Amino acid sequence: MNKFNKKNKRGFTLIELLVTVLILAILMAIALPLYLSAIADSERKTCRANLQTIANAEMAYRVRTRSGFTATIGDLNGDLLNTPVCPNAGTYSVTVGTPANSFTVHCDIAEHDAGGNGESAGYSPGVNSQ
Repeated sequence: MNKFNKKNKRGFTLIELLVTVLILAILMAIALPLYLSAIADSERKTCRANLQTIANAEMAYRVRTRSGFTATIGDLNGDLLNTPVCPNAGTYSVTVGTPANSFTVHCDIAEHDAGGNGESAGYSPGVNSQ
């Protein structure tokens, strides 16, 4: 008797394979939007942390120079080890307020710059809590 008889062959049917592919497609349809949302949220949080880092360097610059704040991020290189980089290749800027004792750090990407919970755009120490 031959070992490789057609009756002894075992394998998956076409229906079983199609059901498996369908289940995987449904799982991907659920998981992919959640994954992309998590990536976008982490990029926004990284950028907001960079805005806070620049704000801390701005405060240190003011203490170190005993003058007002600077609108040039290049002036902060003594207080920053590395200039922060936005995860989406945005650029950071500092706007010094009309009273010389306030400033706001901005990112040119609107989703990163937008303040949450009704807060103003950008990051201002003492104003933004996120």
